[in-house]
Amino acid sequence: MSIKILTAKENPKVEKLKKEFDIFRVIDIKKGELQMIEFFNKDGAFRGFGRDTKTAFRKAKKVLKNYYS
Repeated sequence: MSIKILTAKENPKVEKLKKEFDIFRVIDIKKGELQMIEFFNKDGAFRGFGRDTKTAFRKAKKVLKNYYS
């Protein structure tokens, strides 16, 4: 299991989401074949799962948008 904090330098989409949803931490977790992305803000943790980082990021973003809509 590997855990990495994503920054705006590694992924430019992170900075836009941080400003839009007041996110203070984005974590990328890899466990076996599963990739997980977690967004943390004042309302909780929003997670997305997938076989690669792009899919996990897209699903976590979808969860976040559904929560606020």
